[in-house]
Amino acid sequence: MISLRARLSREEVLGASERIQEKLFDLPEFVAARVVSSYVAKKENGEVETEGLIRESLKMGKRVVVPFVQGAGELSFCELKDYDSELEPGAFGILEPKSSNRREFPLREIELMVVPGVAFDLDGYRLGYGRGYYDRALRRVSSENPKALFVGLAHDFQVLDELPRGKADVPVDVIITEKRMIFPK
Repeated sequence: MISLRARLSREEVLGASERIQEKLFDLPEFVAARVVSSYVAKKENGEVETEGLIRESLKMGKRVVVPFVQGAGELSFCELKDYDSELEPGAFGILEPKSSNRREFPLREIELMVVPGVAFDLDGYRLGYGRGYYDRALRRVSSENPKALFVGLAHDFQVLDELPRGKADVPVDVIITEKRMIFPK
């Protein structure tokens, strides 16, 4: 999946990301959410782009929260107010809030969480990079706010019928691709 995603041209990624963003913005739970958490996409690996999603969410007056790696394998979340001035390369070369701007955000306030994945299956399970950062974060957010909605963004080819899963894996509630929206049971 990583190899397939890396073969996408920047134009293909941006086109698919725009269609995915439109679907996300039409989701009633997104419309209603006051606080949205989103990963910050790493541009060079073909991930579904989130810069536009973050910028538009801020323009809509939503509070936007982004992750940063803290300690040994934990994601913490910080409110982002300005995409251009508050981010810098962090763990794994992914943009994170600058150390000077990090204000840990209460997980109970996150209403909708946009999560990345290398692959997703039709039951909502995701395959990441194997370090468990997002599964741990999803469990923590879910325990603080059981009503939080988890939304996976993916290129359509990243959605498979079934993925291997373990006890620690946490499924998403919705998967959005450029072609469809999937609502796992």
